[in-house]
Amino acid sequence: MNTSNVILAAKANSGKSTNNVWVVYTSDNSSDKMYCTSAYKAMRLAFLLKKRLGLNISDNCLARLSQEIAKAKGATVPMVQEVQKPEPAPVEEKPKKKRGRKPKAEKAA
Repeated sequence: MNTSNVILAAKANSGKSTNNVWVVYTSDNSSDKMYCTSAYKAMRLAFLLKKRLGLNISDNCLARLSQEIAKAKGATVPMVQEVQKPEPAPVEEKPKKKRGRKPKAEKAA
């Protein structure tokens, strides 16, 4: 992987509010920075740049963005638990109806 041309994303403090913003930029031209209000939007922008410019996204930045998105959603790693299915109630069987022709009456001799 060519490390001189990659897409990077970093957390930055906003001067206008107390919220953190994300900065997305390429390593070869760090003067062109794009700001995003959430990690999800920063990841979308990084993938858009990847498609348009043909550059790779830094693995470290991608992992950090994924972690922040999961934290924002409040997602935790689900624990594996065995789910016990309730036993079905016993079903009474109905007598089956006979299908087909009726037997012919026997001839009287």
